[in-house]
Amino acid sequence: MPDVIYVYGLVHNEFATPALPSGIDDGAVVARASGEFRALLSRLPSPPYSADVVSQNAGDVAWLSPRALAHDRVLTWAQEHGGVVPFPMFSLFSSEDALQASLANRATQLRRTFRRVEGADEFGVRVHRRDSAMLEVIDQLDEGIARLRADAAAASPGQRYLLDRKISEQSRTAIRAAGQRIAREVFERLAHVSREAHARPLVPDPDRAAEVTLVLNGAFLVDRTATTSFRAAMADCMREFDGRGVAFEFTGPWPPYNFVGDGTPDA
Repeated sequence: MPDVIYVYGLVHNEFATPALPSGIDDGAVVARASGEFRALLSRLPSPPYSADVVSQNAGDVAWLSPRALAHDRVLTWAQEHGGVVPFPMFSLFSSEDALQASLANRATQLRRTFRRVEGADEFGVRVHRRDSAMLEVIDQLDEGIARLRADAAAASPGQRYLLDRKISEQSRTAIRAAGQRIAREVFERLAHVSREAHARPLVPDPDRAAEVTLVLNGAFLVDRTATTSFRAAMADCMREFDGRGVAFEFTGPWPPYNFVGDGTPDA
């Protein structure tokens, strides 16, 4: 059976490709011109990489992981050497002719996508709410809880018992509200120094403790000339909210994975 064409992403025609990294299964990666673009691709054997076989193996972490690493390796190299429009994993084409036809059909849209991400990197910021830590400082984050605690401190034993119960009941709601406020503020500050920003879905992490909740899953497209400003804004957020029951994860720079969804052609 003929090979299939696996496409990692697109670069500009003037992009220099003297020493491309290896790709899927350590195979060679080549750059094929198509109009004003060059596609970074590998030829893969058809039976192991037919659509049906890929679909069957997609849930197998042991099979998927080395291929995901190879896909990211090629795209990260391209991003570091001038910029790339990433394609999703397993963007497979039946032939180079089919790839060329698809790229030609989407040329106008791809040009817009290149303009959208050119000269910028993606950064990821995740903020987690830690309930037990936030509960200890909730009176600093919620004026209503602070007033109740002040009232409880001055109340008689009987009144204090009732107020303590009320504080306990309202604290859970206050924690959720405080986490959302912090997430919004962090997102808005970082978006202000970004070209574009996405608040991505809050997918729970099964490996984290039950009391640790994701409140922000942000993707930020940052001009390379603004990277220092973005990092400074991130550091300011971390300093300001340190000790308030949240934890930050900061990753990047990455290829602009989350900002090219309307530009990748169908296989």
